[in-house]
Amino acid sequence: MINPDDRRSPPTFPTTSGAAASLIGTTEPRLSETVRRGHVEPPPPILAGRRLWSKSHLRQAAEALGLLTDDLDQLLIG
Repeated sequence: MINPDDRRSPPTFPTTSGAAASLIGTTEPRLSETVRRGHVEPPPPILAGRRLWSKSHLRQAAEALGLLTDDLDQLLIG
């Protein structure tokens, strides 16, 4: 989940599954399940055995998991 007091720099995209899961407030297995169930189209590309999540992919996954808040939506637009 996004913490308004977080002073770190904004995330860069594409990002790995671990960072993506942390950003939207879920676990890697739940995030991966959105791909397996076809909720993220097209699926994030795989490079060196790791999925690379774009803003669009993450927005789809967050929506499918019921985690898409207004703040998260604003971060993932674009």
